[in-house]
Amino acid sequence: LLAVKTLVEARRVFVTGAGTSYHAAEFYAIGSNIFTGLLTVPFIASEYESYSNSAREGDVLIAISQSGETMDVLKAVREFKKHGAKVIAVSNVVESAIPRESHLAVYTRAGPEIGVAATKTFLTQTLLLAWLLAEIANYTGIISTSEYREATKALEEAPHIAETSIERSEKLARDLSLIYASKVNMYYLSRHIGVPVAREGALKIKEIAYIHAEAYPAGESKHGPIALVEKGFPVVFVIPGVIRVEQAIKGNIEEMKARGGETVGVVCENSPVTSLLDYVIEVPCPHWLLTPISHTPPLQLLAYYTAVNRGLNPDRPRNLAKTVTVE
Repeated sequence: LLAVKTLVEARRVFVTGAGTSYHAAEFYAIGSNIFTGLLTVPFIASEYESYSNSAREGDVLIAISQSGETMDVLKAVREFKKHGAKVIAVSNVVESAIPRESHLAVYTRAGPEIGVAATKTFLTQTLLLAWLLAEIANYTGIISTSEYREATKALEEAPHIAETSIERSEKLARDLSLIYASKVNMYYLSRHIGVPVAREGALKIKEIAYIHAEAYPAGESKHGPIALVEKGFPVVFVIPGVIRVEQAIKGNIEEMKARGGETVGVVCENSPVTSLLDYVIEVPCPHWLLTPISHTPPLQLLAYYTAVNRGLNPDRPRNLAKTVTVE
């Protein structure tokens, strides 16, 4: 409740992280802007100097780090505090450096994550942040009691949603990985709350399968990226269960297919875009706040099986460390 009150009373809210944690930060910012009406500014932690000079007393920084030791995030925390801002840490490791130096700390309690690439910690970060968003929206009265109950009921179903998503996507992820193992480039496209999930999907296949993948808001694909699309070019669409998003993304799917792109969609059950896609993974979608929980596991499985089919160890990608403690 203290974290909720602090965020509601903030003059401005910033949210930061690095790598996967930045994608969680972007999820929170988009969700806050849509669901709570409180403008939230996300930034990549290593770029903290571009934002910290504008921080003032009354501002709040949400600092997200799985390990609680990420140097870029820690530097952002220190700079924002210098300018009078309060800091709320989101971490998986109790009493790590970033929570110790923050005014408040909330923990994901995901347990140890052995693999270098973040998987369950992204899901627990976004689940915790989604709870925060629901509580803020309820606290401020921006949503009705019935809308709050709908959101919290969906959040309580998160473990079942993730499990169902894995069960429904595993076979197709295996099959597609045989195709993707020989690919060089890929796109991941989405809109709305799905954009940070698309970014996370692209990062995973880049990290562990060593395939160059980029993620964009789908509307941005017309402004340059589509130039690379040709016959057989893989395009993965992350499509949240929001009617206006499903309608808007139809045109983007058609644009990619018209240029020979091979389209895969992670979609909600009974989505109107299903017939437009070459391959479809249907997942349960009780509420758009749960998009990372429903739509991320298929992307993680796709990256995992592609790495395995390329003869790579998905738990130990080259050149990467679990905790980055240098700038």
